[in-house]
Amino acid sequence: MSGSTVTLLTGLAEDLATAGIGTWKTSGVYTITQTGIILGNIPQGPDRIITLTAYSVSDSPSLSDSTIGVQVRCRWGGQDPRPVNDLSDLIYQRWHGMTAVTLTGGVYVVQSLLNSAVGLGQDENARWANASNYYMSVHLPSTNRT
Repeated sequence: MSGSTVTLLTGLAEDLATAGIGTWKTSGVYTITQTGIILGNIPQGPDRIITLTAYSVSDSPSLSDSTIGVQVRCRWGGQDPRPVNDLSDLIYQRWHGMTAVTLTGGVYVVQSLLNSAVGLGQDENARWANASNYYMSVHLPSTNRT
């Protein structure tokens, strides 16, 4: 049984994969031609990845309303920085302004908005990277919240 954070991130990974933006595998093993979608830790390979990490922004003490920040890190190998920017733009087009969506796993996203984004330059392996932070208003009922 997964908690709400893992369920949210898995649903988002599946959403990106369904849209053809990346490849989601629970094993985390990808070929060099795939853009892997990974939860949490940023691995050494493959060169093309989307990494999703969640963090709490705000919660209502009595209602099931929560705002979860989702940091999306994109990385792309090669000398040209444009592909990594194109990758993050595809995610922006998919998630910014998204409303009233129930993800696989059952998390209901009331609204998703881009909050901030930054280019991260190249890493030690000459791969371009950037990070975007989405604020997702979600409905997460629990024992003490209705």
